[in-house]
Amino acid sequence: MMMPQIRDFDFDFYSDKTNRFVPFIIGFLMYSVTIAIMSCFFTCNLTSEWSNALNGHVTIEFQSNIDGPDESLTPTQIQEIIQMVESTEGIKSIKKLEDSDILKILEPWLSGTSIPDDFPFPTIFDVESDKNIPLDLLRLTEKLAKISPGVKIHDHSNWYTPILKISNGLFSFAILLSVLIFITVLTTVVFITKKTLSVHQNIVKILQLVGANDRYIAAQFNKYYFSVGCKASLMSIILGITTVFGMVYIFSGKLDFTTLVCVGIAITIPVFTTLLVMITARKSVVFFLNNDEWRIG
Repeated sequence: MMMPQIRDFDFDFYSDKTNRFVPFIIGFLMYSVTIAIMSCFFTCNLTSEWSNALNGHVTIEFQSNIDGPDESLTPTQIQEIIQMVESTEGIKSIKKLEDSDILKILEPWLSGTSIPDDFPFPTIFDVESDKNIPLDLLRLTEKLAKISPGVKIHDHSNWYTPILKISNGLFSFAILLSVLIFITVLTTVVFITKKTLSVHQNIVKILQLVGANDRYIAAQFNKYYFSVGCKASLMSIILGITTVFGMVYIFSGKLDFTTLVCVGIAITIPVFTTLLVMITARKSVVFFLNNDEWRIG
């Protein structure tokens, strides 16, 4: 017994020239969903990295040249600061940044500008705190000012929180956009299914006369939309993977876990959408065939 071919239909789906554009339309929509989901993942990943790196960290800065030329903290003062901060409730660790570390932080803003060897770098301490214990930064500032005036404590949460809100907003927008595109895909399938049934109404009635039930007719559309979904998925997967590796080439130049996840998304979303398209086509055919206008008298 020979296996049925993909074009072995009772309906001439390919006679309608407008149906030729269906795989491209669905493929483009699949690709749009893929990009939206990738944006969601990238936003969550970036926010998580920022949260781990900045949340629970404060920076203590002592400016140079406060009381006179070349005035800076003495080793004794540095040791007093470390002991005072470590004894503060909620502090887990404190580390003094070297001038080379500060220079690395400033490097993106220097644009190749050289810095003199005698440049008065501020004395900066990176402090890690317990996220569950609130810090009295005002009281700590007052205590540190007794050792050296001009002390500043930078709480990264002051600017991290607005960025986190923006990130969450972009994530919600990407999810909403994905849902709307999925609805557009399914609505398109329902519309084309209804149109195809109307065009081939006589064939539907002939099939019903010879004893074909609704599930048999729905299976014809299910098989047709499987072929459509395969073509659309192939198009979306090629575009999605090309986009991923194009972005990697432009920005990082190396493969990492994020790249692998994005490739997985580029493959999973089209496959999932194809299944939705097939189910929607089958359910739509059964629904329309249950109406009286499709029944033979």
